[in-house]
Order: sequence, then structure tokens, then C-alpha cells
Amino acid sequence: MFVTTRDSEVTHATRAGVMAIAPLVVGFAPFALIVGATVGASANHGAGIAGSWLIYGGSAQIATTRTLESGGAAMAVLTALLINSRLLVYSASLAQHWREQPRWFRIAAAPMIVDPVWAVADAQAARGGSLREQRAHYFGAAVSLFLAWTVLVVAGVALGNRLGTSSLQVAAPLCLLTLVGPRLMASRSRAVGLAAITAAIVSRGFPSGTSIFVAIVAGCVAGQVSS
Repeated sequence: MFVTTRDSEVTHATRAGVMAIAPLVVGFAPFALIVGATVGASANHGAGIAGSWLIYGGSAQIATTRTLESGGAAMAVLTALLINSRLLVYSASLAQHWREQPRWFRIAAAPMIVDPVWAVADAQAARGGSLREQRAHYFGAAVSLFLAWTVLVVAGVALGNRLGTSSLQVAAPLCLLTLVGPRLMASRSRAVGLAAITAAIVSRGFPSGTSIFVAIVAGCVAGQVSS
């Protein structure tokens, strides 16, 4: 059985995608466990685990779970949409790199765009490579994170109160540091990060999820000003 050059290219790119996402999986593992613990403390474990796939965002899932328990379904949906509104920015960013990609790839890739996957895909697109390599690299990273996140959330459900949801105070900043830390070396990234952090602090008393949207807008404006 012969292995063609194109098959070898895909295998190499897929492996590179898995390796690129691996450090971020480690960094996000505590957050996934806390999400699982929050799901475990809720009244409906099945719905909570399903939310890990349907919402596919730790902060949004935690906020939605808590809002459902204390408020109505409409408010929970609104909260999830506000928190996940940052995915619109990520999608628009990747769309610029994927103009020549086939439609099936863009449709299949869209549901898996989350913070770590976007960071890896954006970096890969900046390095270049064939369209086939970019697709393989993306799926290698995205599918690996999806599987790891699911396993870790289920583990968090099983561990339950042994983790303590107060650990979220440490887990969330750790995830943020893992994601943006390497990018803060560039002066433009520092300006964007400072603007977003400042906006998030100033708007922390806003309704649930709104402060994240404000931080996104502030970061985008800072990026445009510093470009």
C-alpha cells in the first residue's frame, strides 16, 4: 500500500494541529473540570452535559446553568448569546483566511470555533500553507479540543463537589493567561489586551454577559487605532 505525498501532507498537518492545541488543552483542563462540577451540581446532568456540545463555551455554559436555576429560559438564552458574541469576531477573522476554502469546510468548521481553536487556526493561517494543509491542521486541533473538553467535563461531573466551584476564580484567569500570554509580547497586542481588560473591569457591574461584549468592542477599537 502506497502513501501519496498528499496523504503524507494531510497526516503531518493533522498531527501538527493536535500538537498545537495540546498546551491549550492542558491550560483549559481546570476550567473544563469546574464546568463539569457546575453541571454536576445542577438538577439535570443530562441537559448540562448536552450543553457542553450545544453551547460549547465554558463561561456561557456556567452562566446559562446558573441563570436557568434562578431565572427564566429566555434570560438564560440571552446570557449565552451575549457571552458567546465574541465568536462573531473570531468567525469574521477566520473568514478572511478561508475565502478560498470550499463551502463544506467552512460549514463544518464553524461550530468548533472557540477561543483556543481560533488562536491556533489564526496562527496557522498567518504561516500559510496549502488549503488542504490548513483544513487538516484545523480539524486536528478542533476535534482534539472537542474530545478533550467533553471528557474533562464528564470527569468534572463525576468528581462533583470535590473540586469546589470556588476554584473557578483560579481556573478562569489561568485559561485566559494560557490563551493570551504568548500574544502579549507584541506591543499592538498589549494595547488591545489593556483596552479589553480595562473595559471589562469598568463594565463588570453590567448585566450578565454584557461586560464581555463591551471588552470585545474596546479591544477591536484599540486594534484598529494601533494598526
